[in-house]
Amino acid sequence: MQIARIEQTLEKCEEHLSAASAYGTEIESLLTQSLLVLMCAEFEREIKTLVQEKCSSVTDTSIKTFFKSSVKAVFRSVGSSEVSGLLGRFSPAHQATFKQRTDENPVAVTFYNNIVTNRHKVAHFEGSNATFREVKQFYEEGHVVLDYFREALLSPSGGAGGT
Repeated sequence: MQIARIEQTLEKCEEHLSAASAYGTEIESLLTQSLLVLMCAEFEREIKTLVQEKCSSVTDTSIKTFFKSSVKAVFRSVGSSEVSGLLGRFSPAHQATFKQRTDENPVAVTFYNNIVTNRHKVAHFEGSNATFREVKQFYEEGHVVLDYFREALLSPSGGAGGT
């Protein structure tokens, strides 16, 4: 699932880094760290939007409020294992579909989780040694994990093989 805000930011950063010959500089590092934070924020926003979409058929306002607050309470990280756990709260079939899809593409999962891990390092003052080009590749290869999440979540039965 490509996210327009991330795509546009990657493009602008790449243009700037090239025009300023800033690869390998502190500017690249700062831009890259900012990108990591942006990517995780957008992943979280997209996941929460998809959960709201899944729950949109519910008409009871109090139940909708419960869903929204529950997601905030249980969903603390956008890492693939946490995403899988969130799906497991819907049903084992939802979680199994996600696991099946991620098992088919372990490289995408690794790249996706590299974004989350490096963002965590930035947020906790360790910093990240990832370069702009690496983070761009992490995103280009890893964003499909969000497609797997959508597929598992929005299928009425949890996706392929669901009950």
